[in-house]
Amino acid sequence: MTIDQFELVNRFGAAVEAGVGTLFAGAGLSAAAGLPTWPTLLAPLANQIGLSLRPNEDLPLIAEYFEQSPAGGRHQLEHHLLTALAPFVTPAPGHELVAALPVREVWTTNYDPLLELAIGDCTVAATDESVLTVGDQKRSVIKMHGSIEHAASPTWEARPIITRGDYERYEETHPRMWARLRASYLTRTMLFLGFSFTDPNVELLLRLARRYQTTSSSSHLTVLRRPTDPDELRLHELRVRDLEASGVQVHEIADFKELEPLLRAMVRRAQPPRFFISGSGDLSEIQMWCDKLALALADRPASWQIASLGGPAGWEMTKALSALRQAKGCYEPERLLLYFRALAGAAAPPLDARAGTAVFTNLDREPLVKSVLEHCRALLVVGGGAKSAEEVQWAQDLGLGIVPLAASGGTAKTAWERLGASGLPNLGGRPVQAALWGQLADTNATVAAMAAAQALDQAMYAPRP
Repeated sequence: MTIDQFELVNRFGAAVEAGVGTLFAGAGLSAAAGLPTWPTLLAPLANQIGLSLRPNEDLPLIAEYFEQSPAGGRHQLEHHLLTALAPFVTPAPGHELVAALPVREVWTTNYDPLLELAIGDCTVAATDESVLTVGDQKRSVIKMHGSIEHAASPTWEARPIITRGDYERYEETHPRMWARLRASYLTRTMLFLGFSFTDPNVELLLRLARRYQTTSSSSHLTVLRRPTDPDELRLHELRVRDLEASGVQVHEIADFKELEPLLRAMVRRAQPPRFFISGSGDLSEIQMWCDKLALALADRPASWQIASLGGPAGWEMTKALSALRQAKGCYEPERLLLYFRALAGAAAPPLDARAGTAVFTNLDREPLVKSVLEHCRALLVVGGGAKSAEEVQWAQDLGLGIVPLAASGGTAKTAWERLGASGLPNLGGRPVQAALWGQLADTNATVAAMAAAQALDQAMYAPRP
């Protein structure tokens, strides 16, 4: 049974947190950036030797026949690939999002240099010998099937694996690379991203799954494009069942364009278990709401953190959670973060209790808030005015889960109405239940606060109760 986005992101995020998450990027990641697909790349070569591509064509075999043909040859094959792919040297948002994921190893069968350009300071292993340089000091991009060198005059840094013979001899020609992949597959959680069953490299995934079959509870994961053609769909479903029987859980997408929002959710899940609280209003009302929220969150993990700019909602929430955690014996001030701008000549902000950790910065408000939001999973809104509305928009732009406590009025109510205007919004890639979303505006303050806590569970990727 395929898994939804929430489950996929949460499983891989848990593996990343544990330090055992590894990403394997297929052609779909580059296709989403505008690079030609495998059929598009090989169709001209097939035509040149008198063939035309059919659905589910064995593309490596077409490349093999082109290499063997008097009208083709290996040199022309490699030159064609280089000419078609070398112009693409600007990483797309998907590559930048992969770079933002805190994984130590990124595997790929793609020839283009976009991943290493997006990541920047990393070790690139493209030959069988260079895989020995992969270690713990730097992030690594391991390019199994060849690599185009990014230079003024592009060339092959490592010759491409493209023909049927290349695939069949791979373990002999790349023994170190295969051994490293096998070790990663057996000891880590691998996410195969951007594959479809029309991609010849999907054979690699099928081969690993069959040869090193794991239990059905294994956490290996893959994202596959689901075809629309009935004949292709039947074969696709059989292959999905084959993967799942081998311990690889499958999440399906309709188009590779879906990879970008999926990666955004993964980047968000990879952040610390922290939410930002935004809001302002009448102090007595804000204090009441924060006390209710703190009680509703009392049984949540002590590892959860909150961050704020120390405004009315942020400070009252910090005080309330601080008191509760001290009573439970799990108070850690570094998990309650209050960010202040250290303006020249400004007095320290008036705080009426010893709670949390104050962090002073010289950043202006907008870059400060955005930098804090980048390391949060969710935004909780209590009341609020124009500044809170800006923070809601910034959080949305970054892909945070937005939890507006509508019953508290102000920006929270406005955001609740707007976000729910076109259907139930998503938190963590899964729609909020209608009853829960409605309870955020309940006239009973306790009910509304409990609903906000449950919505935060989903936005923070906490296990379902």
